[in-house]
Amino acid sequence: MQLNNQSVLGLFALALCCQPAFAETPSVDVRAVMPEKHHAVFRKYCLDCHSSDTKEGGVDLETISFQISRNIPTAELWAKILNAINSGEMPPEDAEPISNAEKLTFLEDLSTQMVVARRILSDSDGVITMRRLNRREYQNTVEALLGVRPNVSSLPDDQASAGFDTAGASLFFSSDQLEQYLAVARDTLNLALHPEEPRKGRTERIEPEEKYTQLYSELLAELHDTEKRAEAYLAQQGKPATEFGFLDEGQARKQLRATATYMPQLVDYLGRPETKHGATLISRIKTGVSKVQTRIVDGGPGMTLRLRVRAGAYAGVDPRYQYLEFTMRSWTGGYTTEIGWRKVKGTLEQPEIIEFDVFAPAGERVQFYVHQRTHQGRGDKNLWAQHRETNPIGTPPGLWVDWVEVDYPPQQGQWPEAAKLVLFDRPADWSEDRYAREVITRFATRAFRTERPSSEYVDKLVARYNAKRAEGLTLQDALIEPLGIVLSSPGFLYMVESSGGDESLTELELAVRLSYFLWSAPPDDELLSLANEGRLSEPDVLRQQTSRLLEDSRSDRFVRGFVHQWLGLARLGMFEFTARDYPDFDNAARESAREEVYQTIHTMLDEKLPLATLLKSDFIVVNDVLADYYGLSGVEGQAFRKVRLSAESPRGGLLGTAAVLAMGSDGLRTSPVERGAWVLRHLLHDPPPPAPPNVPQVSRFEGEVFSSRQLQLAHQQEPQCAQCHRKIDPIGFGLENFDAAGLWRERELVRTGRRKKDVTTFAIEPGGQLADGTRFTDYTSLRDVIASRTDDFARGLTESLIEYGLGRPFGFTDQEFADEIVKQAREHDYELSQFIHALVQSKPFQSK
Repeated sequence: MQLNNQSVLGLFALALCCQPAFAETPSVDVRAVMPEKHHAVFRKYCLDCHSSDTKEGGVDLETISFQISRNIPTAELWAKILNAINSGEMPPEDAEPISNAEKLTFLEDLSTQMVVARRILSDSDGVITMRRLNRREYQNTVEALLGVRPNVSSLPDDQASAGFDTAGASLFFSSDQLEQYLAVARDTLNLALHPEEPRKGRTERIEPEEKYTQLYSELLAELHDTEKRAEAYLAQQGKPATEFGFLDEGQARKQLRATATYMPQLVDYLGRPETKHGATLISRIKTGVSKVQTRIVDGGPGMTLRLRVRAGAYAGVDPRYQYLEFTMRSWTGGYTTEIGWRKVKGTLEQPEIIEFDVFAPAGERVQFYVHQRTHQGRGDKNLWAQHRETNPIGTPPGLWVDWVEVDYPPQQGQWPEAAKLVLFDRPADWSEDRYAREVITRFATRAFRTERPSSEYVDKLVARYNAKRAEGLTLQDALIEPLGIVLSSPGFLYMVESSGGDESLTELELAVRLSYFLWSAPPDDELLSLANEGRLSEPDVLRQQTSRLLEDSRSDRFVRGFVHQWLGLARLGMFEFTARDYPDFDNAARESAREEVYQTIHTMLDEKLPLATLLKSDFIVVNDVLADYYGLSGVEGQAFRKVRLSAESPRGGLLGTAAVLAMGSDGLRTSPVERGAWVLRHLLHDPPPPAPPNVPQVSRFEGEVFSSRQLQLAHQQEPQCAQCHRKIDPIGFGLENFDAAGLWRERELVRTGRRKKDVTTFAIEPGGQLADGTRFTDYTSLRDVIASRTDDFARGLTESLIEYGLGRPFGFTDQEFADEIVKQAREHDYELSQFIHALVQSKPFQSK
């Protein structure tokens, strides 16, 4: 429904002042200037590659300003020059080296001037841009206010081109998005402000044989009929195909082949005695993956159901097919998602009962499915076809389900608990007008977090309420409009911090920043109470509260929100891993691999472990799915837990996780470039530059069979590629003992031929040399080299935490700030939580 938003837009209008992107610094007495004599160094050693015409890597040293403190971009470019020359990365190996005398003088002058520049520029950068709530924060905040989790799929996407989804510069808001926010707010308020319909709890049992025995019997009869008609047509001459129900001979032959494909599996299924009182879960048949499904459920304000399955596994079943998979189909949102897996330890003779809680989201009509574990894309169909080469029924049956029960909880006809904060008990002597005004005022005050709404603002909202009441709406329905406007206004959507001469956050603003940093949600009563008492900013109190927030289950929002972006885990979902080559890396394994990373971070925070644990450790954190995938025994259940590793294990640390290794592939083959670049970017704090334009593609070698190493070495022969690839590729080569899906291998298998059925194998050559000359012989020694560089890893983590926590890019003037955080964390053995404490205790975190 289109809205007339004129008055709403009037409420929405706010003057948002923006800083210039790169403001020139104010006039000062001191400038940071590089001596002009060093132009000679650039002319002699650098301009062949970095002149105004060549600009390799986008760097132009011919026109660079020698006034380092001119602005932030100039200072940042000089910082890159300092790092490149100091590390020996520039000039490159095949160029004339800078003489020791010239290098010493250049670096001394530049280092001195960089310190001056940083002091001059420190007052012109580090501004935290006012930003709107991202989708995660919006969802959590509305839920905290109303007790109902809103559906945010229609809201603006938060994916920025770089950085984090907390970055203010990318979280803009336009007036044409107002209607989207109003629609989401009104839908959520409608659920929150109306009590559930009273309903008794009940249990519904689903007997799958009632569906599948009839379905498969009818399908078999249909196939028999098709076979009979096709054979009759092909056995005669003269009569047209249409008399037999076919378009032509080609269709008749095609359908005859289909009957031969599917009939053996149906005959086998219907002939099994266990399918008379239950269902065998078939991985692939003409009708797709067989599944037991619940009826469609209306989620209302959100509802937890319990599924109960009586099931058993066939003897000798492939371990991958020993799992039940639970999925949810949203008929409202038009999506299907996996929600969990359970290993079946019972047998056909002694089935077990498995219980699994599922959640029906607020405002959505959903259906839950129970089926055999599946592969992504066409994987199950391909695996079934592979099995049919030796077995006419295709993939052997793995699981049998006797019945599925659904427990529907009772509903008392009450409002959600949080909504009671909106519709509080009305005092007997209050008029309805007074009550409505107070409801609106209290709600807006809570929603705006740090600012109390003005009386004029409340007057306009009350006028909206009165207009709706005059139209005949109930009190609750009339409140939806004004409260929806509150949830669509800048005071709610933006992280507003008061302006004024004092750059320090107020106590309340500090509570908000801390809670959104670690919970992505508004502060709770304890934080607010300390802020109102003026005690939250006391260092000891602030440290205790930071620890409390990290120990709370809501800190999972920080772990997932930060780690997913910090380590680039979105790439894990970019490619489909073929079932032919990676049959075990299915949906369950991939999602468990992603979860392993999150749960490892949780373990480090809970146990106060050092950061080096992420580079090398003697344990991993896995569930039964991932333990099976890694070949570890003794792990039962979906819960993740620590498992000690043998000294010979290649696991332990991020480099040994399937998630990180799979991201360094395209789903078919490993990519030493992606893996090497990921390590440089995320572990060694040495990100490679972007690829230059017009890079020759490895596809030019199509038709030739190379190992991954040979392919990249050939690529290095291109002059424009050599410099960067000599830095990136050796790290990737050191990880080649892991295949594209992260399993250990001794040889690389390459498929060739038109249908990729021919196989060539290559020995793995994992040895190499880093750009600084450090050598390694295999994966283990490479991991040891990387693990020895915890300082670099700590610096990269610190810069990312600053970006995420302050909602702005890490800048040139943040160098000393980051140095101090790293220093404080180093004093505590780089314990992960100490980085967070140091950031929260810092002046920048507590400043506007």
